[in-house]
Amino acid sequence: MSSNFYSVGLNHVGAYQVSGAPYLSGSALPTNNTDSLRFQFPTVAKSITVNSNHGDPIRVHFAPYTAGQHGYTGGASALSNFVTIPANGSETFEFKCKEIFISNSATSAGTANAVQIFAELTNIPAERMFSLDGVVGVTN
Repeated sequence: MSSNFYSVGLNHVGAYQVSGAPYLSGSALPTNNTDSLRFQFPTVAKSITVNSNHGDPIRVHFAPYTAGQHGYTGGASALSNFVTIPANGSETFEFKCKEIFISNSATSAGTANAVQIFAELTNIPAERMFSLDGVVGVTN
């Protein structure tokens, strides 16, 4: 009998083929345009939908907008490493990650539930996802 133990991981195709477990969250945005709102998932996400209920465009990125926040050495701002969602818009992303960051493109006041997140979660532990800090296209 084999002593190998098999479990899910980042390259486990089956973990992405099945329907994901739901994750829902919402929050107000920071009132300045340099701070980032961080959403950490309990397991690796396979897709994420971001809904904006905000009167100004919002930015979605995979590192904090400003370098040095949340333990990251780089930031998404210098090379425009973010996607802009128009005011009251929505966007779905299909990728694997354990966290995303949202920032306000203007210095307008954050409103309650200005951003809502829906994610499909795999059963892959978040600890198995590599850090995106320093990855070209994510941080500067």
